[in-house]
Amino acid sequence: MTKGSAGSDKPIEHRVPTPGTVRQLYGTAFACAKPGCRADLYTVNTDTGQHVLNSHVAHIHARSEGGPRWNPAMSEADNRDVGNLLLLCFPHAWEIDQVPDEYPAEMLRAWKRDQLADFERAQRNWQISDEEAREAVAPFDLGAVVERISAVVPFNPRMRSRIETWQLAIRRGHAMRVSRLTPLVPAERRPAVLAWMAAREDPLVEVPAGQVRVLVGRLGAGKSEQALRWWGQAVQVAANSPDTEIPLLLPARHITAGLESAIASELGGDPSGRCQVVIDDLDSVPLRDAARLLAEARQLVHTWPAVSVLATARPGILVPEEEKILVEPWPAQRGAELAKLALGDDIPWQLWNTEIAGLLTSPLTALGLAMRVHAGRDLKVSRAQLLADLATMVIDSQSHEVADGTWQDLARLAVRILGQSQPVTATSFGPLPLVRRLTTTGLVVGDGTELTFALPVFEQYFGSEALRMGLADVETIAAASSFPRWRYALAFAVSTAIDQDQERLVGGLARVNPAAAFWVLDEIADGSADRTHDGPSDEAIAALIGSRDPTGELTDEPDLAIRAGQWLRGAEQALLTGLGPLAESLARHRDGRLVQWGTWLQNGHMTLARSRDQLPPPDVIKLSKIWPSLGRWHRIEGIRFPTSDFGRWLRAQKALQEQLQTVIRRRTLPVPRTSRLARERLYLLAEFVYNSGAARRRRTIDLAELRDTVAAWMDRVNRSVRSTWQGTGRSVDSDDIRWLAAQLAMEDGDTLLPIWPEGDQPETGRWIWQTYSRELTLTQATDIVREALIGYRQLAETSFPAFGDALGLYSMLPVRVEGLVRRPVNDENASMIEMIVSLNPDRDAQRSDVPSVDLRLVPDDGDAFWTFSQQRRTAARTTFGQSPLQNLDLPLGHTCPATSLAYRWLVQDLAGVGWIKDHHGLLD
Repeated sequence: MTKGSAGSDKPIEHRVPTPGTVRQLYGTAFACAKPGCRADLYTVNTDTGQHVLNSHVAHIHARSEGGPRWNPAMSEADNRDVGNLLLLCFPHAWEIDQVPDEYPAEMLRAWKRDQLADFERAQRNWQISDEEAREAVAPFDLGAVVERISAVVPFNPRMRSRIETWQLAIRRGHAMRVSRLTPLVPAERRPAVLAWMAAREDPLVEVPAGQVRVLVGRLGAGKSEQALRWWGQAVQVAANSPDTEIPLLLPARHITAGLESAIASELGGDPSGRCQVVIDDLDSVPLRDAARLLAEARQLVHTWPAVSVLATARPGILVPEEEKILVEPWPAQRGAELAKLALGDDIPWQLWNTEIAGLLTSPLTALGLAMRVHAGRDLKVSRAQLLADLATMVIDSQSHEVADGTWQDLARLAVRILGQSQPVTATSFGPLPLVRRLTTTGLVVGDGTELTFALPVFEQYFGSEALRMGLADVETIAAASSFPRWRYALAFAVSTAIDQDQERLVGGLARVNPAAAFWVLDEIADGSADRTHDGPSDEAIAALIGSRDPTGELTDEPDLAIRAGQWLRGAEQALLTGLGPLAESLARHRDGRLVQWGTWLQNGHMTLARSRDQLPPPDVIKLSKIWPSLGRWHRIEGIRFPTSDFGRWLRAQKALQEQLQTVIRRRTLPVPRTSRLARERLYLLAEFVYNSGAARRRRTIDLAELRDTVAAWMDRVNRSVRSTWQGTGRSVDSDDIRWLAAQLAMEDGDTLLPIWPEGDQPETGRWIWQTYSRELTLTQATDIVREALIGYRQLAETSFPAFGDALGLYSMLPVRVEGLVRRPVNDENASMIEMIVSLNPDRDAQRSDVPSVDLRLVPDDGDAFWTFSQQRRTAARTTFGQSPLQNLDLPLGHTCPATSLAYRWLVQDLAGVGWIKDHHGLLD
C-alpha cells in the first residue's frame, strides 16, 4: 500500500482486472508475470480517481532489443490477441528485451499460465454484469487500450521505456547543437562542423558525484557546448548502466518551481541512482533567481549524493572558487579550423589583421568571422561589433528583406525575454502570423509554446535595438536589478552608436549605475590605446572633443586647455552623480559641489589641479604655468590627454577607483558620530596624538590635555598645504586632525577611555588573546560581531544608498548570527582566536534593529567547527556572492576590531559589484 493524493492519508487500492477488457483495466491492478515479482501494473488513486500506468506489454513470440515487435508469421489479429501478450513491470520487461534468447516462448507462456491462474483465484469474489461478461471475451485490441489509457492517465516520464528516454535525450542534444549552428553555418557545411565538434578530444569537465560546478565564461565562449559534451558523455554511460538515470539538460529559465521539482518532473520521480544535471544559461534569469538555483543545487547534491550539477554562467554571477570552472580561450588555430569548416575555405591571407587572432579564441566569434568573410565585410572589427553584427549577417545570408514591423517585433520580443524570468509563450506574445514571421527570419525558435532566440547573442542584439527604438530606456535596464541580463545589449548599443550617441549612452549609464558603466567600458574599450608616451597634437585633441561632445557646448570655449579640462571633468562628474553620497569621499567637494579645476596643456600632456576650496563658476580655469605651487590647489597631477574613443571615461574610472581604495584603506568613509566605528576611530586618533612623544603609552586620555595638543596641531594644519605625522606603524594627516578636532568639540566629560577592555589575565604567554579569560573572550567576540554588523549597515546606508540590495550582505539584512569561538589551549603558534559564524536572514526583525548574535565557545579539537559548517553549508548565498557561512579571526586587543570586520564585509561586496578590482590587500 502507498499514500494517496497530496494531503491525504487514504491508501491506493489495488485490484485485479479481467484480461481483454478495457473497462476493467481502469481502477485495477495486475501483478508482474515474472515469478517472484509482485509489482503492481495498474493502480488507481481512490481520492482523485486518477490512474497511473506502470506496466509493459511484452509479445511472447518475437522481441528485439528495441522493444516488442510483431511476429511476421502471425496475422495482425493473432499478434493482438490476449493469448500472445504478457504483462510485466518495467524493469523485468527491459531485462528480457536485452537478452531475449534467455527467455524462450515456452517459459513466457508458463509465466502467463501462472499469471492467469493467480487472476482466476483473485476474481472469484468479483461480481460482474452480463454486459461485462460479454466484454470479457471480446477480442483484445491493444491499440484501443493504449489510446483509451492515454486519454485518462496523467503522463509521467516513467511511462516511457528506458530506451525511449535514452533516444529522446540523444535527439534533444543533437537538436540543441543544430539549433545553435543553424543561423551561423550553411546547411551543406553543418554536418562537417558537427562531426568536427564531436571529434574534439580536449579534456571533458569533471563534476564528482555530490558536487556542484559552474562553467564561467564570456558571451560566446563555448560554455553551453562544454556542458553539452559533459552531458552527452553521461548519456552514453547511461545507455549501458540501468542503475544510472538518463542525464538532464535544464534551461535555467524553465526552472520555475524549484530545482528539485524540475528534476522530479523530468525523471517522473526522485533520482534513484547516479544522475548528472546541466543548468544552462543562469544569465537568462535575474541574479537573485540565479543565486537561488545555485543554492538549491548545493542542497540537492547533499540530499541526493549520487547527483552532480553543472551550470553555465557569464562573469558577474559570483561563484565560490571551489565551484568555478573558467572557460579558457581557444587557441587561435582551433578557431581557424572551425571558421574554415563553416566557410568552406581558409580565411584569405590578405584579410588577416592583428585583431583576427583574438577573435578566433571563442567558437561564436570564429563562426562570426566566417560569416563576415562570406558576406564580404571588413574583418577589422572589435569583438563587440562582430557579435552585434551577427543578427544582420544572418538576415543578409538568407537573401530576403525583413520588414520594419518585423524588426520592431524582434526588439519587442527581446524586451519581453530580458525583462522577465519566465518563458515567453507564443500565444502571449502575438497572433500566429506574427510568430511565423519571426521564426522565418532564422533568428527566433518556437517549440510550439515558448519563443526564444536561436542564440543568446541575438536577444542581446535586439535588446540594443529596443534601446535605439525607444522601447526600453537606460534608467530601467541599467538599474542594479536588471543590468546583469541587459549588459551585452547595452555594450552592443554603445559600441554600434555614432560618437555623440556613445557619449550620451555612457553618460546615462554613469549617472544611473557607475558599476554598469565600468562593466561596459571593460567589455568594449581599448585600455591600451592611450598608453603611448607621446602626447597627441592640439589638432587631434580638438577634433576628438568636437566629434564626441554630446551637447556641442564645448566648442564655444576658445582655449583648448580649458576645453580639454571641461571634457575630462564631464566624465568624472557623471560618475560622481551616480555615486551619490560617496562622491564627496572620492573627489574634493565643498558645500556638496565639486571644486574648481585648473588645467595646463602642452604637447598633448596636461596638468590637472584640484582646488582646495574654490567653487565654480567657472568649472575650469587655465593655470599660469605647467606646474603651479601648492597653496590654493589641493592636489596636482600630470596626465597624457586621452584621445581614444572612451579615454576620458577610463581615466575617470581609474582615478575614482584608486581614491576609493585609499579611503577604504584608511577607513575614513563617513558614518554617524555615535557609531561604534566612529568611536573606534576617535580613540585611535586621540591615542596617537596624546601619546606622541610620550615615554610610555597611556590608555586613559585626559581630554583637556588632548584638546591643547590638537589645537597646536590644527595651527600647523591651517598654516600648511598638507601636514603629516608619522608614528609606529601609522600615519596621520591634516584631514584626520580636522576630523578629530570636530569630534572632540562634541565630547563631554574629562577623560576618554578605550572602547574595548584589556584582558583580565596576567601576561604569561606570547599572544594578546592569552590575556583574556574564556568568559571575556566570548563576551568580546559577541560584542565585536554585533557592532561590526551595525557598522557595516551604517557604511552601506551612508555611502552606498543607490546600490541598495545590490550589496551582497546588505541584501540579507536584517540577520541573526549564530557561531562558534575556538580558543586554543596550549598552542603558542596561534596568533588569533578563530570564529565561524552563520549569518541567517531574520524575517521577524527590521533592518535597523540591533542584530541577534549567539556565539558559544567550543573545544580546540576541530570537530565542532566541521559539524557546524556541514549543517549549514547548504545555506543560500546572497545575490552577489557573500557567503552566509564565514570563518573569521577574532582580533582581541586591537583598537578597531569592529571597524576591521565591517570594512571586510564591505570590501567583499564592492568586489562583487565590480567596484574594486584587486581587493585582497584591503581586507587586513
